[in-house]
Amino acid sequence: MAQYRGQPVRYRRKGLLRLRLRQLLEDRKITPYGLAKFTGLSLNTIYRLTRPSGRFNLMRADTIERLCGALRITPSDLFDYKAPPPS
Repeated sequence: MAQYRGQPVRYRRKGLLRLRLRQLLEDRKITPYGLAKFTGLSLNTIYRLTRPSGRFNLMRADTIERLCGALRITPSDLFDYKAPPPS
């Protein structure tokens, strides 16, 4: 268990954050290659962010800004959030 100043830290139940990039590209009929060329991100990065599960580990603010600028959306359109079920 994580500790802060010697005390155990209890985490709240986390919600589920998913990236909607795959659906956005399919709706707009944009290929990952085209998005990579337009944003300047590597094709490997685009493929990593378009996983069918929508899961991702780390995304820089610059990457979010580039994706939102290229697709003309806001960050809230780029992500789906599902609240945790009540306990």
